[in-house]
Formats: sequence, C-alpha cells, structure tokens
Amino acid sequence: MHPKNTITVVLVALYRFQNFPIRILHAQLEAMKGVDLHTVFFKNHLTNAIQQQTDAEERLFGETMEALQPDLVGMSVYSPYVACARRLTEIVRNRTRALVLWGGIHPTLSPESCMEEADIICRGEGEGALSELVSALGSGREFRGIENLWVRQGDGIRRNPMRPLIQNLDAMPFPAYDRPNFSFIESDRVWQDDPAIEESTLAVMPARGCPFHCSFCVNSLLRPMYKELGPYSRRRSVDNIIEEILSVLRLERSRVRMIEFHDENFGTSEGWLRDFERRYPTEIGLPFKVQYNPTLIRASVVKRLVDCGLHRLKFGIETGTDSIRKRVFNRAGRNRDILRMAWEIADLDVKTRYDLILDNPYDTDDTLRETLAFILRLPKPPRFNLYSLQFFPHYPLTRKALADGHVTKREVSLECLQKRMARNWAFVPRLFPYTERQILQNLIWLYAQRKVGDASLCRAVFQDSAAARIRRHGLHWAAVFHGRINALQRQRSRRPAR
Repeated sequence: MHPKNTITVVLVALYRFQNFPIRILHAQLEAMKGVDLHTVFFKNHLTNAIQQQTDAEERLFGETMEALQPDLVGMSVYSPYVACARRLTEIVRNRTRALVLWGGIHPTLSPESCMEEADIICRGEGEGALSELVSALGSGREFRGIENLWVRQGDGIRRNPMRPLIQNLDAMPFPAYDRPNFSFIESDRVWQDDPAIEESTLAVMPARGCPFHCSFCVNSLLRPMYKELGPYSRRRSVDNIIEEILSVLRLERSRVRMIEFHDENFGTSEGWLRDFERRYPTEIGLPFKVQYNPTLIRASVVKRLVDCGLHRLKFGIETGTDSIRKRVFNRAGRNRDILRMAWEIADLDVKTRYDLILDNPYDTDDTLRETLAFILRLPKPPRFNLYSLQFFPHYPLTRKALADGHVTKREVSLECLQKRMARNWAFVPRLFPYTERQILQNLIWLYAQRKVGDASLCRAVFQDSAAARIRRHGLHWAAVFHGRINALQRQRSRRPAR
C-alpha cells in the first residue's frame, strides 16, 4: 500500500450504543495524526425486543460508507450478531475498497470461521494491534506481522501470536462520548447526538478480567488463552476512574445522575477501597451500583460503600441448588452462605438484586422446587433479574450440554442463538411445553415480578393436594398472561427515532 497523507478509518459497533471497546478505540485513534476517524453505532440492544436491521437501516449504513470511502472498517462482533456483521461487511465491499477487520469476542474465540468473512481479524485486546495497523496502513508499511492479528495473505492466512495483556490500564484513554464524528443508526434513522450521555446512568469499567471460571461465561475461555501473557485480572486506579467520570459530567449535554461499576471485585483491595472512600464522596458524590460474586461480598465492605453512596448491589446466585451451581455452572457459593450474607446486608439500606438463570436443561422439578424454597428465604422484598440460559459457541457449559445430550448442534448454532437473544435473553413465561418443570419456572418468574405472595406460592408448590395442583396451574396461566403484557410494553417503549 502506498503512503498517503490521511487514512480514513470507520469503527462499527453492533447492537450496543454503550460499547466500551469501540469507544476506547475511538479515543485512541483520534489522538493519532493523519487519521480521519468515524464511528457508526449500528442499532442498540434492547432486552427481549431486539429487531433485525431493516432495508432502510442498511441503506443508511451503505450511504454512510459510500460518503466516507474508508480505507479500513473495524467491526466489533458478538456471536449473536454475526449475521448482521456479514451483511454489513457485504455492504462495505460493495460500496468501498476498504479492508474489513473483525474484532471482539466472536473473532477471538472463532477465528477460522471469521477469516472467511473478513480481511483481518483481531484476537484479544485491540488497542495495541489496531493502532499499529492504522499507523502501518497510513505510512504504507507492512502490517501482516502485527501481534493479535490474523491477516489474509494470498490464498492463505497469516496467524500471528497473541501479545501480552495490557497491565497499566491507567495508560488507556477514557471511552469517547459525544463526538461530532459519531453516527447512530436505529429505527430507520441516523443521527449524531450521543444517547449514552443523555442516560441517567453512566456505566464505568474499573477493571479488566475476572478471577472466576463460570462455565456460562466467556472468562472461562479467555483466562486459559492468556495464561502465559500476564495477569488476567487488572485494576485501574481510583484517580483514573474519578477523572473518567468527571470528564463525562463536564460535557454540556450530560444528564448522568447514577454511576454503575461493571466489576465483580469492586472494593476488595483494602488500599484501593480506602482511596475510593477518601475521594469519591467529595469529588463525585453520585449514588452508584456495584455487582459481586457472592463469595466476595463482605458486609463490612458493603457498609463502607454505603457510606460512599452505594445505591444498589447485585450478585448472581444463578440457582437455588448447590449441586447445579457447582457441577453445572462451575460457580462458587453455597445456599447457606448466600443466605447468611443476604441477611447481613439487609439492614444496610442498600437495594439488593439477585441474578437467576432459568431454562437450564439440568434443572428438574425437584431442583426448581429447591430454588423456589431458597428464594422464599431471602430478605423481603427480594428483587431479581431472571435470565434464560444461552448456549454460546465453545463455552464449557455448551460443550457439556452437547456431550450430555441436552441440546443439539442446531440448537447451539449462531442462527438459533441470534433468535433466542432477540426474544428470550431475559426469561419469558411460556404456556408450552405444559410440564411441571415449565410451570415451576413460570412461578419463579411470577414471584420475581411480585405477582404472587409467599403464602399463596407455598400452598401451590409445597402442598400435595388437588387444590394445590389447581392453584399451581392457575398461577401458570397468570404468569403467561403477565409475561405477554410485559412483552407488549417493551415493544411500545422502544426508544423513538430521532
């Protein structure tokens, strides 16, 4: 490639307006000389109301690409949206002469299949690889040997090794917000104003990497990949985090009133926590949310965080059955310890929300009753996020379910994953199959929605009588009805086009 004065780069975020990697990469590339940079946020994720791209949205994307005529288009690709990435890649090829790079979780885990679509893929962290690639393209230098990149080379593929993990996270730029070279495409419209800073809650990532190996989580695959490439769990300084938040609060259009920290190890380091206590209440002072693995929660730490402004704490119990939590989910924590911790923090004036996973083929009628009995013992009123178990490519849980005959290869295909994610990411009550297992799952949902009280639920589930069976079936129908109403409300509440 011949040197040129300016290289035009377009980053594309699929179904995620709040896309941390893309926003960080945008901030990094905009600091480089000779780069004409643009980022397109193509559609947004709306839980259980995801819609496929329309002809009008594809046309708007194509017109944007044709007007910009990029040299490089980099897409962040998540497994459920591979079909969308393929279609947009086709549009890029038809409208421009750009090289197409795929990065993100899916190319990291499924590089061979992604090389059938893209000219280049990036495995793992993209900051170093993308900046080197853009610099090489802009100066006409060879780029096929850059670490983390797989590059199409004639009829073959050059598979470069992974580079060490970034250890100094404070050296990374803050995610970019409210840039004039942002475009958002959704609901058959395109606009430039960044909706992320108009939200009341700002999401912040204080760390990278997780110390756990849950079988349904991508960290169970990423940790082994980076075994020889440096510590996997890394943390930003309090000073760096506060400066990021302030940079967003200073924006003219910022409407942020709450901070949500995405980090399962928040405040577990004593020195870090002391620094946070000293600075956050005076320099930020906004209420905030945190999330934890239950084995890391300490009531004494929660009390200190409450004094700093903690508003809500979320942790994943996932199931009310110890054997499934350990044997199927490979997740730490026992019911008795979770209950003890839940009651210890119940009097600290902080809202607690619990994650539960349903549609788990390893659940039986007995384990679901055990889960119901468990959640009835949580402090009142309990609040829940109920998820439907998803089978992502290559994950340990997916491999186990395939080996045990609980799912078929078709059921774990990308096509099926996309359909499930679109309508059944959060658990949805269903009338069929009309089995005891489905009925019990629907009753868990009904209780989580506070549509049935403790006493009525106990009579329906834990009594063996004709009246109990009739009551149980009635609640099953009620769950289906209320679930349908919720689905209609979600559809109506979709963000209007600008």
